[in-house]
Amino acid sequence: MSEYNQTRDAAATITTLDDNMLRDMNDVCPDEMVVASLMKYYDVCMDNYDKTILEAIERVLERYMSHSDFNSWVSTRGK
Repeated sequence: MSEYNQTRDAAATITTLDDNMLRDMNDVCPDEMVVASLMKYYDVCMDNYDKTILEAIERVLERYMSHSDFNSWVSTRGK
């Protein structure tokens, strides 16, 4: 088997495993994935300081997170 075919087969295997893992995670904890993604995106937007996007992310996080978790996040963001 050529190196190209070995590389292609290995990439296909890894892609399939990652796809299955992400599908499993999405089935088990979709809300947690939304929260984690938005928190990371919030940090990225802080660099460009787009106030409208930051406020929108805050509103969505407030709906997805428990009250105590949201308050804790608000008190520690930007540090």
